[in-house]
Amino acid sequence: MKDSHTIKAEFDAERLDMERYILVVLFLVQQRWSYIISRDLAGDQITTKQWLMMIVMTNAFQNPPSMQEVADAMSTTHQNVKQLATRLETRGFLKIERDPENKRILRLKATEECLEYWDKRTAEDIKSITSLFRGLEDSEIKNLFEIMGKLEKTSSELYIEAKK
Repeated sequence: MKDSHTIKAEFDAERLDMERYILVVLFLVQQRWSYIISRDLAGDQITTKQWLMMIVMTNAFQNPPSMQEVADAMSTTHQNVKQLATRLETRGFLKIERDPENKRILRLKATEECLEYWDKRTAEDIKSITSLFRGLEDSEIKNLFEIMGKLEKTSSELYIEAKK
């Protein structure tokens, strides 16, 4: 078995330092953005997790997804999605309905109120999103977009492996 000194010597130390930095910065950016988005949504009494779930529901699926499909897409548990969905249903943003073909499956359907909410927020969302990326050139946004796609793919693969 290799000791930690041997393992570290096999890696490019400079690259490993940069990877550690990137990892920490990604978590810090996520924390900060979550705070910023929470403040933006506070007046609407929507949490960042509810916001994310509505985005996933309305953009990642052609048909109303099951709770488990949303949980998988968000890398969370069925129970967490159920709690979020119940709160959003109370607010009128979605309906929880039994699948007509399999009564054990609960499907999440965005309501007209949800769609109207997103339409109403469009201008505000554009302003908020662009502010998060100010200081980056178009070419940097394109590069970051491609890099994030690769990171998302790798993280998804590692997540699936870890769940086994």
